[in-house]
Amino acid sequence: MIYLIITTCINNKYGMKDYEGRKTLYIKCIQQALKFANRLDIKTIIVENNGKRETYLDTLGCDVVYTESNLANTYNKAFNELSDIQEVMRLYKIDNNDMVIKLTGRYLLLNDMFFNMVSSTDADVCLRYFNIWSNLPSSTECILGLYAIRAKYLKMFRLTGFYSGEVEFALFIQQHIPQDKIQKMSSLFLNCLLAENYKTVLV
Repeated sequence: MIYLIITTCINNKYGMKDYEGRKTLYIKCIQQALKFANRLDIKTIIVENNGKRETYLDTLGCDVVYTESNLANTYNKAFNELSDIQEVMRLYKIDNNDMVIKLTGRYLLLNDMFFNMVSSTDADVCLRYFNIWSNLPSSTECILGLYAIRAKYLKMFRLTGFYSGEVEFALFIQQHIPQDKIQKMSSLFLNCLLAENYKTVLV
């Protein structure tokens, strides 16, 4: 089975604060992702990390899980995201061999290429090695806004905070997954709006 976990944080404590702009972007990007996922019978779950309550996410037509990870004093948002994803996997009892697609909720998929790739591949991970800040290819870091991986590896992964989440995840992949099971993407067709400065990067 394939699961799409869309990470969201309505009350952002990292980077710029723009509630209405963030809301508009979340709705647009999540609706686009759902359109693509529903065509392929991918189970979509939104996770939001500011505590259980009613929000506009409940109106989007898929499951929503609320955690409290954003209330914790964490090193950076990568810790919150990983905690949220692993909590969803625990709650839904996601099997080790299931594929988990992770998508940042504010990022816009331009087409369904990535979902189609995940649906047809026998790889254990699909990702793009790339530095989103320099906008250049990289062999030591990867895009965390969109990737797919077997659940068993995502359950194992831990962040240390010694490096960026992008570097730590890339190192983990290289150390734990055989090269012939790594699907390296040349493009994700993903529009990333960076929360820190609202710069848009197409990856």
